[in-house]
Formats: sequence, structure tokens, C-alpha cells
Amino acid sequence: MNDLHLPRALIVDDDPDARAILHRVCTGAGWRSLTLESPELAIKAIGEFRPDVIFWDLTYPDGDGVAQLTRVAQIIPKANVVLVSGCEPEVLRSAQRVGARMGVRMHEPIEKPVSLATVRALLAQLREGDAVLTPVDLRAALNDGQISMAYQPKVRLSDGAYVGVEALGRWTRSDGVAIPPSVFIPVVEMDRQLARDLLLFGLDRASTEAEAWRRPGTRCAVNLSATCLNDLTLPDYVLKAAVGRDARASDFVLEVTETASLGEPDRSEEVLTRLRIQGYQVSLDDFGTGHSSLLHLQRMPFSELKIDRQFVVAMGEDRRAEQIVHMMVSLGKALGVTTVAEGVETSAQIAHLTELGCDVIQGYFIARPMSADQCAAWIEDYKP
Repeated sequence: MNDLHLPRALIVDDDPDARAILHRVCTGAGWRSLTLESPELAIKAIGEFRPDVIFWDLTYPDGDGVAQLTRVAQIIPKANVVLVSGCEPEVLRSAQRVGARMGVRMHEPIEKPVSLATVRALLAQLREGDAVLTPVDLRAALNDGQISMAYQPKVRLSDGAYVGVEALGRWTRSDGVAIPPSVFIPVVEMDRQLARDLLLFGLDRASTEAEAWRRPGTRCAVNLSATCLNDLTLPDYVLKAAVGRDARASDFVLEVTETASLGEPDRSEEVLTRLRIQGYQVSLDDFGTGHSSLLHLQRMPFSELKIDRQFVVAMGEDRRAEQIVHMMVSLGKALGVTTVAEGVETSAQIAHLTELGCDVIQGYFIARPMSADQCAAWIEDYKP
């Protein structure tokens, strides 16, 4: 392949050894690499080089690397940036969030000393996702029957009883290639009508497949993009979609993803209130990771809050994460809403969550997302 057609990696680090290591990994993986020693030099070169990914150090003798991320976002909107630093994990995560708010597509940070395997895996992932997806692509996939639903069971911590599922969208192209949710969900957020249609599709499919997951007292959670909540006609569409279906509104929980802003609070409150009146439960998803969480809980008629997996996974290793989960569970109890912890993967996490008084859990320790038929079989075999 002509060098000009190779994907491009920009490496910005004042440490020559770090630059050399990353350069070797990138070129060895089939990338064209440019190494520079400061953010200032990078800003000058970035417009002409047009990197597909930028490895960005945070610490420099004359300052830090955070401030210049704004310029990166201006020159290359939605640039892929990977922070590479020896800073403490808390600082790395904070810098990652700052970059995301600036409009940069921030990937998982890489701590120094750099793991070569981690860098190679990231480069492979980025190459697989070379083609930029658009709402038009996703709508075509929806119309062509490439979207399906997978169901992940949830259980009550107090007695281990099965209490329902979360319905998760899956995209498998006609050539058999699976597009990860992390790739196509951001595309959904670009188009409010597409987000609404995917919600209606999810409710329709979960209703059609209700025999697989529904048992007395159980509910199915379906994701609702916050971009839909400025649309005052949404409850009307949802009401029409439910007419003639086996499942009822009371069989569902609508999970509002908190990583997207709720937009106009008055409109969001009206939409969610009307959905609650129809009989739907409403959950605040990814609680603690997004916009104005406490204000949302005060104003919006949420009946459930979901504790994001990043806090659950960090319990036992990160005291702050454990304290945050404790606070969230206590807040849920004080407000009289159900708390659901997602991303549960170990018995130690279950023990922590049980001690804290969390209500419901889901995650790989319980079961992975599965087809409707597999879900029905899992429920049949499940013993608390």
C-alpha cells in the first residue's frame, strides 16, 4: 500500500523513549507515524498531517497538555485522542472527561510504562472502524433487518430472584460483521428521529419476544436516548406503538442515558411525566457520569437509577469508587427509587453491593446478553 494511504498516527510526547516506542508499534501495525515533542508543534502540524489517532502526553516542562485539546477539536472535529501519561489514574480520567467536553473523541487512557499489547489492540480497533458511520447507514441497517435485540438478565440482590432484562440493540451487517454499540450509539445521538425510531423498534421487538423474558413481576428495560426528550410528540408515538401489542407499558422500563444532555428541562420533564402516566417506569442510566445528575433526580419522575459499570468495576481497588457507590445507593433509598448496579463481574463486587444495600444487579457474573431463545432457556434453568 502507498504510504500516503496508510492510516496516520500522531505521537506527541516530550519523552524521546516514549515517542520511539509508540512509533515502532504504530509503524509495525501498518500506520504512518509522526512524532513531535510538544503540543505547540503538534497544533502547527495537525492540519496538514490529518491524523486518524493522536497519542497525547499530559505533562511537559512548560505546562500541561490539556489546554491545547480545544485547538485539536477545532482543527479536527471528533479527533481520536488517547492520553498517554504517568499521571495518577484519577488525573487521567479527569483529563479524559475534560477532553470529551471539548468535543474530542477520547479513548481509554494508557498509563506509562506503555503496554505494547494495549496500543496494538487499540490500533487494530481503530482500523476496523475506519469507515465513518452516519445516521443514513444506521437507518438503512434498521430498514434492512440488520438490527436485533439481545437480552441481559437482572436479579434482585436480597434473594437472587430474576426480575427482568435489559434489551440491548445489536447490529450485524449483511456480511456477518458485528458493529459494536460503542461505534453506532454515538451515531444515534446525531439524529433525534433515528433515536426515536430505534426506541420504537426496541419496544416493538421486545413486545414481540415478550414470551422469552416476561414472568410475573418482571420488566424489560429499553434504552431511550436523551436527545428524544425535547420532542413533545414522543409520548404519542410510544402510545401508538404499544397499541395491539401483547406486552403492556407497565412491563417496561425506559432507560434514559445520562451521558447525553437532557436538553430543555421543562420539555424533558413533560415527556417523562407523560410516559410515566402511560405506565412506563423510567430509569436514569449511567448515573454519576453525565450532566447535572442531582438536578435530574430532583425534577424528573425517575423510578430507578443505574450505577455505571465504571464505579462497580473499580470497587475493591479504588476507595473513592466504593464511597461513590455507597452514596448512590443511599441516595436511591432516600428518594425511594430502585438502584441497579451494572457491569457486575465478580463475587467480591456482589458482596460489596449486598453490604451497601443495592437492590438489583446485572453483568457478566449473572449472564451475558443473549438472544430471545437463549434468554428463555436461561430463565428456565436459573436457580437463585
